[in-house]
Amino acid sequence: MEHGDLSDRLPADLPDDLATLWYLIRRVAGLMDRQGDALFRHELGVSLAQFLVLSVVDAYPGRLSQQAVADRLGLTKGTVSRQIDAAVAAELMTVEVARHTRRENAIALTKAGTALVREGDVLLQHSRDALLDAVTPTELPAARHVLQALLQALEA
Repeated sequence: MEHGDLSDRLPADLPDDLATLWYLIRRVAGLMDRQGDALFRHELGVSLAQFLVLSVVDAYPGRLSQQAVADRLGLTKGTVSRQIDAAVAAELMTVEVARHTRRENAIALTKAGTALVREGDVLLQHSRDALLDAVTPTELPAARHVLQALLQALEA
């Protein structure tokens, strides 16, 4: 697993290690989003954002509100609402007025939505496996540890 020197691909004017880390995180996240979106659109006919919304609803059985989905994904309620509307139109999800409050909608997957999530999970696993070939077994946990520490510091 040869990594090569990244210095020839980084902007020359980054001031320090933290700026370099910020740049790399943004680039990796952007590329992961674009490649994931292309994969899901090509293989399943849905965007990555829509798959993520469906996946969260699948992961938390029972009726979730749109706000709960948005909170779990770090998206706005409006963004999630658009994805839900598209999923309902594609008969992948149902929306009902929540029993506990009329101000919220309760959402659930249809059988077709559940089947799509299962197909997407397989695609995601294959994609993860290919990506993990690029790092050693100790690098990923170390990177996760650093990112978690930075996240905790930023959220404090």
